[in-house]
Amino acid sequence: MVTLFGNHSMAQAKLVDSLYSADKDVVNQSTTERNKAISSLFESVLVKISGRSDVLNEPLVMEQRKHAMSYITTFNYQKLSGQTRLVAAFNESSIDNLLKQAGVSIWGSQRPTAMIWLAYRDENNVRHVVSDDGNDDYASTLKGAAKARGMPMLLPLWDLEDQFSVSAAEVWGMFPDSIGQANVRYATDFMVLSKITHVGLTVQLNWAIYKGNSADYNDIVASGLDELSSYDLALAALVDQTSDFFARQYSVDTSAHSGEQMFVVTNIDSIAKYAETLAYLNGLKGLETVYLKHNKHHVFTFAATVLGNPQSLIEVLKLEQRLIETFDDERGESVYLWQGAN
Repeated sequence: MVTLFGNHSMAQAKLVDSLYSADKDVVNQSTTERNKAISSLFESVLVKISGRSDVLNEPLVMEQRKHAMSYITTFNYQKLSGQTRLVAAFNESSIDNLLKQAGVSIWGSQRPTAMIWLAYRDENNVRHVVSDDGNDDYASTLKGAAKARGMPMLLPLWDLEDQFSVSAAEVWGMFPDSIGQANVRYATDFMVLSKITHVGLTVQLNWAIYKGNSADYNDIVASGLDELSSYDLALAALVDQTSDFFARQYSVDTSAHSGEQMFVVTNIDSIAKYAETLAYLNGLKGLETVYLKHNKHHVFTFAATVLGNPQSLIEVLKLEQRLIETFDDERGESVYLWQGAN
């Protein structure tokens, strides 16, 4: 069960690379093994781009799985410690068009960062905090799941600085005030408080997402409570459910059009800035048919067709902080300031 508490945005984001690429271990390089692997990689890319864990249930997507090879741009095999791995890159336009035709939203490459504070109890009833440690099985599972979703999720170092700021008991109690103070050093857009515990024969997952700023994390935006059959399933559910939430906030419904919008940018004083701004607007999944309508001195007016809910576009602009909306008193209207390429 997932409960949402509203639509919120933050002021930071991370560019996630290789969303249209994926890799997988294969037994050999036979055609049969290759086709099976590419079908699986095709599915994983669709999940990353749509931001939806259930996208594979869409009829058109299900039908296209057998044509996965036609969406490939390049693929190759790599050897690592004796293991053969197939690496495939998919065509961005083809994948986007498929999702548009299926009526599925598309999530861009600028995504919010989230710190996961996860506590669990071992067989001796001792509480532990999952940390950014390569030797921690829980950490490895979470990192793998986050990578599969294309979500910039982090884990705390849980070093002396963290432990002086917050205790394992407070993480277990999911106390936002004390954990928020510890989270400030990581400067993430969101903070996910969570715990996993045995309840009878099942495992209970409890999580809550808080938006944050430089001082505290007190505004809860979503929460979830589920019972699953194992710790591994609970860890996967934690990533899937929170990623689904973030995708709903920032993805774009490209199957619907909301009319044309003007972007009056008042600080373009060079060809380079003009090119950067135009390229940025063209790269936004929530816009299409972007063109320069007119310009005078340093004021450039761009026009574009808005896809989906205009609020989603506003959320993305706020998150990325590259095109800042402000009110111009002299002009008596809202304008934008270009902040430069990240």
